[in-house]
Amino acid sequence: MNAISVHTLGKKFKLFGSPGKRFLEYLSMGKVSRHTDFWALQDISFEIPAGTTLGVLGQNGSGKSTLLSILAGVLEPSAGSFEINGKVSAILELGSGFHPEFSGRDNVYMYGSIMGLSKADVDARFGEIVRFSELGDFIDQPLRTYSSGMTVRLAFSVAVNVNADILIVDEALAVGDAIFQHRCFRKIREMQEAGKTILYVGHDTEAVRNLCTSALLLDGGRVIERGDPNTVVNKYYALIVDRERAYHEGNLIEHGEVPGEEYETVYDFVRNLGDAKVINTEAAPVQIQTVEIQSTPRRVIFAHPPSQITYTVPVEPGSSLAFAIGILPAAWDKIPQGVKFDIEVVCDGVTDTIFSRMLQPKRNIGDKGWHNFLVPLEKYSGKTVFLTFGTSGSGDDLSYCWSAWGWGKIIRLTRPPHNDPQFDNFDMINTNVQIPQVKSESRILRFGNKKAVIEKVELLNSNGSPQLSFKSGEKIIIRYTMVANQDFEEDLTIGFVFRNKFTAVYGTNSRWRNCDLSGIKKGHMPIVTISIDLLLGTGTYSLTSAIAIVHPGFIVEVLDRMEDHIIFHVKNDEEMEGFADLKATIKIEKL
Repeated sequence: MNAISVHTLGKKFKLFGSPGKRFLEYLSMGKVSRHTDFWALQDISFEIPAGTTLGVLGQNGSGKSTLLSILAGVLEPSAGSFEINGKVSAILELGSGFHPEFSGRDNVYMYGSIMGLSKADVDARFGEIVRFSELGDFIDQPLRTYSSGMTVRLAFSVAVNVNADILIVDEALAVGDAIFQHRCFRKIREMQEAGKTILYVGHDTEAVRNLCTSALLLDGGRVIERGDPNTVVNKYYALIVDRERAYHEGNLIEHGEVPGEEYETVYDFVRNLGDAKVINTEAAPVQIQTVEIQSTPRRVIFAHPPSQITYTVPVEPGSSLAFAIGILPAAWDKIPQGVKFDIEVVCDGVTDTIFSRMLQPKRNIGDKGWHNFLVPLEKYSGKTVFLTFGTSGSGDDLSYCWSAWGWGKIIRLTRPPHNDPQFDNFDMINTNVQIPQVKSESRILRFGNKKAVIEKVELLNSNGSPQLSFKSGEKIIIRYTMVANQDFEEDLTIGFVFRNKFTAVYGTNSRWRNCDLSGIKKGHMPIVTISIDLLLGTGTYSLTSAIAIVHPGFIVEVLDRMEDHIIFHVKNDEEMEGFADLKATIKIEKL
């Protein structure tokens, strides 16, 4: 029997541009529409068998709370239907269902009556509720005097002590401290053992792995993944990485092309900023900053208008000026008139303006992001020139005007552009990966920008032979063959995580072990060998592998990551509890 059945459920909200439009529609008695429809949920279908636990994951705004509010009876669906078999106890938003002016005691009795309990029933449970919540004498104080942690302790204590058949928990446990959270999860496990049905929502992926028998992932009001908790959690991680990359690429999209490997750098303006003559405002000095374009950090020269940066540089034959201009996203809505970027060259006493461009990101969506340009300098070949980069405003309040010159260089063509099809189809590089596995290739979740990839992974025994079943205590070897698709000055990090069904068991990486993977050149294939004493309990485990770059500020750029791509088994002949065999010894002295 299913405790909860949901069929093509949908929830629509009306959005009004202003209170006036809402009032006009109200006056027209529905004859005039002044709203737009927003579907917070669409076509949601799933079933929860009685006695099981379903975890619901999703980013903020994905529809999780709306779904639980409908199942708890707080909201009515706009489409579809659902069935509930059993009494439901719900912990929704912080303090939901409680009255702030009532005391904790009064709220306990009010909630109990809503759940159909008599006063005698609540009396019998009241002592346990107060003990579990640890409110003590505060139980008789108004709820408005409670901290958020105290409120959630009371809400959870009541919800789990009203003898409900179904418990709905919506992210509330994140408010409690670590001790209370541990106590809550122990209580949830007791309810699972008692055959209760639980619907758990939160961002704690390890709780979903540990507590839930199945899970689903919501995004944009729709179910995009359903099934085993490990699979859903991995999809959730990939979604977060994709969204983070899309944020940077959407807000800092790059227009034009950056010169390729056929060019050599003759002079780097960012690196030589200290040699330039700079004129700027005292409040916003010209300085070097770092922005991220398509998951790659790049250095720019922050140049708040008005500013001038003048370099004295020799121009060699065949040279061009390569640079970018841009305004950082936080300033786009602050400066409707925009910023003007000019480049002037003074040669033999004559001043030429070789570049002039106005960016108005608030008025023109095409002006957002970074714009690359290439300007020939052949007119000045063989001469030393004064090159001035200038920014100026147009009457707006420029206190928020974060304009910058990006990765400026004088470059020179050294060879014709290559027509390497692997370069032109970068996303297709090294996709034919040889990986021993139990999972089929199509079920491996893999993501990253492919600047370097894991070409091959081998799980070996101590003799160097491939193996997927081990005895606890054996020494095993993970051997990685990686391929660099570009030159790296940075230190790459390669590592792994072992997981069981519920949680991460152990993981480490080359950075934590102080191993140097810097200076890797394009096409190189380093081999990384990791030796491990497999002191695990009996069970089935998975291997997750990844290559990344850890930038300053602990910003992680994922190059290649494979989730749970090798499944292996461990047999421990000793009786023990848990998944780590710590080789404990026991000594007894009889006195």
